[in-house]
Amino acid sequence: MPGWAPRPVDLVAAVILTLATQLELWLGPDPGTSRAVLAVAYGIGTITAAWHRIAPLTTVTVCVTVMAVVPGALGVDPSASFGWLVTLLAVLVSAGYHSHRPLLTLAIALVLVALSIVVEKGPVVADIAYAWLIIGGAWLAGRTIATGALRARLSDEHARRVEQEAHWRAAAAVTDERLRIARELHDLTAHSISVMTLHASGVRRLLRPDQIPERAALEAVERTGRESLAEMHRLLGVLRSPIEGVRPEPPPGLARLDELFDPARLAGVQATVRVVGDLEQLPPGLDLAAYRIVQEAVTNVLRHASASRLDCLVEVDDAAVRLEVVDDGHGADPPEPGGHGHTGMRERAHMYGGTLDLGPRPSGGFEVTAVLPIPVAVNQPPAGAVS
Repeated sequence: MPGWAPRPVDLVAAVILTLATQLELWLGPDPGTSRAVLAVAYGIGTITAAWHRIAPLTTVTVCVTVMAVVPGALGVDPSASFGWLVTLLAVLVSAGYHSHRPLLTLAIALVLVALSIVVEKGPVVADIAYAWLIIGGAWLAGRTIATGALRARLSDEHARRVEQEAHWRAAAAVTDERLRIARELHDLTAHSISVMTLHASGVRRLLRPDQIPERAALEAVERTGRESLAEMHRLLGVLRSPIEGVRPEPPPGLARLDELFDPARLAGVQATVRVVGDLEQLPPGLDLAAYRIVQEAVTNVLRHASASRLDCLVEVDDAAVRLEVVDDGHGADPPEPGGHGHTGMRERAHMYGGTLDLGPRPSGGFEVTAVLPIPVAVNQPPAGAVS
């Protein structure tokens, strides 16, 4: 059977032990009995050692019997052979390491060795105790190695499991944050479609009776807007979580930025907010993304940084909005497990093709900097647009 085939390295080691033991037996002093009987017994024992990994209990039983009990029955001291000692210690260490029933293996080995001493010399307690000490030490060495290997394997498995769980948590955080962003953008988009539809309806009512093509075009815009709005509401039902209801108010923006710092001020943190540029030119989605980035940065400061000062700078120009949140705390604690934290800020920045940099400052404290480009179409309205 392939499952019972010994490993090549074990087979080679067994052959070497067999040759060494046989040479020692035939070239050494006369053992006082038939060399042929001992040669067969030692040969069986050393060859059987090749199966020490596959059947450790059987290997120990066979080896001790043929290499200790049989010579003892013949009146030969088994320890006179160095090959016997090496083979026996090797299979005992292996049995301590590989055996699924290690205590039974040890008990059988002790009984067989004691039997070999008794049949050779009689019940000599000192010799039996000494032999048991040697055998128990070899077995204990194998058990110690097995325990260390098991602990190392369990430690590796635990490390892999922790790494996998961290990866799953990170992926779940990204998914949750993207759903949150999608829900908020849905609200903004649905509002914009609703406004477009109402404006188209208002313009249609102002048309003259003879403006039939214009009326048909505006009716098509109204119809498409209402259909799109209905689809958006159906999408909202998919994106909302079971415990999440309809949003009671429109999503916030940078115009309400100063409100974010009220909790920090109540907590004794000296907080300042400075806005440079016109916030009105920001599209609603970009405005919301910038607000959420600052909100998360402030929340992290209150939770982890132990800061006494917190400064926020918002700069808006025709190309981008730049956000900077700086504190003087330690800022070294990692985000709480399961929270959105830095993941949410990065997702919102990347969604608009922006960049986010965060980390400790050389002079102390923590800094969050984000740059979100403003779409060109926002700053360049089509010619003839009504203001």
